[in-house]
Amino acid sequence: MEPDKFRESRQEINRMCRNVYALIDKKALEESKEGYEKVHERLDILKPQAEGEIQKRSVKNLGLKLKNLSTLIRKLKPKAGASRKAGSPGIVWNEERLAELATPFLEKVCQNMGTDEASAVCLGTTGKGIRPNYQIQFSDKSITSFSGSSHKPSQKPNAGKTKNISPPFSRAVIQNILAQKNA
Repeated sequence: MEPDKFRESRQEINRMCRNVYALIDKKALEESKEGYEKVHERLDILKPQAEGEIQKRSVKNLGLKLKNLSTLIRKLKPKAGASRKAGSPGIVWNEERLAELATPFLEKVCQNMGTDEASAVCLGTTGKGIRPNYQIQFSDKSITSFSGSSHKPSQKPNAGKTKNISPPFSRAVIQNILAQKNA
């Protein structure tokens, strides 16, 4: 590529990167992602046109800058409550989503279910779904709520009377998922 045109393209990509850095500083997640995608498209167009060692090195450096932008964007968190306010129902638990939970987490849930084969677990639908709070319904109709991080019974009053829980999953479902993970 002609050196002057290459320099103009490189400078434009650098300007776009600076804009994305500014959006990241403002913690504007969606806008940062959009800006990143535009910069990435520009770099993909420039890459095959690079000729010679200097232009190729320049493209490589721009690629590293983009990788850094990607990392910074991944660290951004969505605005608090944004997904809930937008009418999102929260986490939707199904067997596939349940299988994404860590094996040790599911093992502790199973331990807390005890030997009651008719017990079932309902998971909390708020948060990120990594260590959700949960409640176990036992065959004698008693319900015990547990903290997802400590797996200890919750001491909060009315902890078992929440509307932000999933439908129940039987002990057999949990054991089946654990068997598949351990296979």
